[in-house]
Amino acid sequence: MKRLILFLGKGGVGKTTLSASLANELAKKGNQVYLASLDPAHNIFDFFGLNQMSSEMAITDNLVVHEIDTTEYLKEFLKDTTESMKQSYKYLKIINLEDMFDVLKHSPGLEEYAVLRALDTIVQNWKQRVDYIVVDTPPTGLTLRIASLAPTTLRWIEKLKELRLKILKRRQEIVNIKGDEAIPQGVATEANDDPVLRELSEEELLSRRIYDLFTDREITRRVLVLNHDELSVKEGIMIITDLKALSIDIDLIVFNKTGLGGVSDELMQRLIDAAQGVKTYEVPFFEDHPTPREKTSEIASVFIESIL
Repeated sequence: MKRLILFLGKGGVGKTTLSASLANELAKKGNQVYLASLDPAHNIFDFFGLNQMSSEMAITDNLVVHEIDTTEYLKEFLKDTTESMKQSYKYLKIINLEDMFDVLKHSPGLEEYAVLRALDTIVQNWKQRVDYIVVDTPPTGLTLRIASLAPTTLRWIEKLKELRLKILKRRQEIVNIKGDEAIPQGVATEANDDPVLRELSEEELLSRRIYDLFTDREITRRVLVLNHDELSVKEGIMIITDLKALSIDIDLIVFNKTGLGGVSDELMQRLIDAAQGVKTYEVPFFEDHPTPREKTSEIASVFIESIL
């Protein structure tokens, strides 16, 4: 994989148009390209004017398009976690895990975690098979929560591992004093045998991979898509600021539908100040093409050189 390209921005600014146009143009240049949509309001297939026969389709010999259903990742996560918990705590007969996970699936943060797992799966499955992975991300709020979830999870896991090691140490002390029979059969006392530590380590690897992808300055390109309107630019400033707090940089800003609307000089200056030298590109508004699928080369040509 030469590049992972993430298109960020609020809903309706044209992330799908720009990501699909870039993917199509990269494929025309002979690259193997995988285009994924993580946006719940999928319309990648609509952009290409195709009837969706399945969630994944090879549009050309070197362009694969996939609309990711993150609910499937959530179901898989809950299923795997249920089985893991049953194995880890099978000595506790009083826990009703089915009831617990019926509640858990509605818990805050699980949608973000499902998208995080989906993004990791995309990269792991395709990084050796294609030159470019292009991702149309969800709207701003969800994307920012996903970006912050990885470093936050890493901090939590660090603390949880410390607590877990203390628990194992206490178990060892009990065994030393009272003998092996003091601990129920199947309950780990050593770190190498502990399924909970094993699960925490696996989640740590997942979160580290995602965080490294978001922050990678060699492989990953983060494209912020904006329109020339006040709400879009203000949200763009928020995205830049919030990502920077996570050590995640925006690599380029693309204004879509240039010619429609306008913003004050003061607001544009605030964007420039927040972006701190990030290059800005302008994609024109195609009045006669509401879905400008015939203009993919013209759209992509505006910013493609900054991606290669």
